[in-house]
Amino acid sequence: MLRRFSLFFLVVLPIALQACSTEKPDADAAQANQEGPRTVQTISVSSEPVAEPVKAFGTIAAKQSSAIGALVEGPVERIFVKVGDRVSRGDPLFRVRQADYRRRVVEAQAAVDLANAQTIEAERRYERVMALAPKGFVSKAQVDAVETELAVARAQRSQAQAALGTAKQALEDTITRAPYDGVVTARLVDEGVYLNNRFSMGGQSAALELQELGIVAAIVNAPQEHVDAFRRNMPARVFIEGFDEPFDSTVYIINDRVDPQTRMVELRLPIANPNYRISSGLGVRAEISVPPDLAIVLPRTAVVGDSATANVFVVEDGKVRRRDVTFESIDLDRVLIRSGLSDGEQVVLDPPATLRDGETVTVQSQTRRD
Repeated sequence: MLRRFSLFFLVVLPIALQACSTEKPDADAAQANQEGPRTVQTISVSSEPVAEPVKAFGTIAAKQSSAIGALVEGPVERIFVKVGDRVSRGDPLFRVRQADYRRRVVEAQAAVDLANAQTIEAERRYERVMALAPKGFVSKAQVDAVETELAVARAQRSQAQAALGTAKQALEDTITRAPYDGVVTARLVDEGVYLNNRFSMGGQSAALELQELGIVAAIVNAPQEHVDAFRRNMPARVFIEGFDEPFDSTVYIINDRVDPQTRMVELRLPIANPNYRISSGLGVRAEISVPPDLAIVLPRTAVVGDSATANVFVVEDGKVRRRDVTFESIDLDRVLIRSGLSDGEQVVLDPPATLRDGETVTVQSQTRRD
């Protein structure tokens, strides 16, 4: 048995050695090929005007929103509208019970009639006394008395007339009318509820909610870093939830206050809404066109990593150097470099996953962006 094993060893060993000597040159050749410089393609970066709209998010609000209350106190006798009704300025909305106010008008009118009669009597007495005064038939005291009596009567008549006007106005105010064209968006009371117009009483003071929706406003919040770029009348597009197409608008109001917690600035963008298609409360996204800034734009494939840990490879003196950058997405194919690169630097396009910092490379061709 020992002799057979020795013979097998003597036969197999030379064959194995010969096989090893045959494979070694091939491995050495492959290793030699890997030791050559890697070929990469680069792009020469340069700043260019980039007009990227600022995105802001918010909510649609009515131009005006009012809790409509009664101008006079009393129980609601009738409500003329319902939620969803469109009303014009001056249309009746609801009516407070009128019986008490009609009685006050009658009483005020009677007071005016009485004051008129008293004034007529005072004027006649004054005329008689003044006719006798030149003849010396009346004293100076009598003249003064009739003059005073006439003045008092006329003042009381004016007072009664003013009270009558107040009573008539109160009667008219029992019908509350729409202060502007709008939509009834809420009914806060039912008929029979007592309304008061004195908040100190603690009772119900509003009956309906009315909103003016002929023009709505997109109230949006934009990042504070763009606050210096915003100007009134800047064009904007507003995308509203539930609508396929955006609406054209402009920046109408820029709030001077920046929220210290969210670091956002509030903008208001009006939108014409003649058919009341747009309802208040809808979510919106606005794209505000600001003046272009000089910035570096790269193909997305040149950036390795994500927005939290992004980097690129820059060719310097025949070697690649890993460089940290910050960027924002423009679209699916391009990114805007915020920091980390300078004009004229060469950035590797589509860097291989095995590319290492400091590796020697050969630039095959240089791609320039128009």
